[in-house]
Amino acid sequence: MRTNSKLSPFVLSMIALLLFAQACYEPQAGCLDVEAVNYDFSADENDAADCIYPELRLRFEHVYSYPDTTANLRLQDTFYLDEVGNPFRLNRFEFLLSDIRLQLADGSTLEVSDEIAIYIESDEGRVNEFFITDNFAFGTAANSGNITIGTVRESATVNALSFFVGVAGQANQAIPDSFPITHPLGLSDSLIYFNRDSGYVFQLIELFRDTAATDTLPELLRIGTNDNVQFIDLPVGVDKQPGFHFRATIQIDYRKWLDGINVDTDTKAELAQKIVSNTAEAFSLSAITLQGD
Repeated sequence: MRTNSKLSPFVLSMIALLLFAQACYEPQAGCLDVEAVNYDFSADENDAADCIYPELRLRFEHVYSYPDTTANLRLQDTFYLDEVGNPFRLNRFEFLLSDIRLQLADGSTLEVSDEIAIYIESDEGRVNEFFITDNFAFGTAANSGNITIGTVRESATVNALSFFVGVAGQANQAIPDSFPITHPLGLSDSLIYFNRDSGYVFQLIELFRDTAATDTLPELLRIGTNDNVQFIDLPVGVDKQPGFHFRATIQIDYRKWLDGINVDTDTKAELAQKIVSNTAEAFSLSAITLQGD
């Protein structure tokens, strides 16, 4: 029995169409790194420049707790009571965080990969350049928005989030004018910096001791120097997964931060000492959110 080896016109046209399609197809470039937030499984070629990597983000919840409830903190127009029942009002409450990192189960840490140049003036007047990890944040009771700390690519089981309230290490010796004004250590406000010897103001607080008067100026507390840097360690216990931003929502309870103060009799130094001693108790972890791009 003999078979016909000739192909039908239909088959020939389909082969021609397939060959034409292959000749016209252009490989699609995209991010093929599974650690990236925008990993594109459909891409044919990796475009590393297109990859967007996960960020460590913070969000603050500013609250004031009472025996039977917790309310959002309000500045200026809300009265609070100290330990003996004296009323006071808060006009401003700001703070600096440094050395923000994730503590892992094996005892190691994950830090952001971002770096920044700092400039320090020596005793001889020379200005020296250093590169340090850029893991700083500026917090204010007037704002609860997201704060991006920097890029953290790796995935791991996170046991804790840690940071300092205050500016630890070399950064507290840096020339503040060398930072961009938008950086947490940039001098957008001269009140957040003392001088070359003392460095930055770690906690800046304005409170009204006399709530009956409407024309008085608030008491200004500027807390700083290395002795007043406070370490915070918040338990987490969450897997940091590839392809997701890692956002920690931190609740700050200002009743705890101001616990034990007496606005009627405490001096400014006594107020500052109590506030520094209370700092670690004021912070707690409210939520961890894994966010897509």
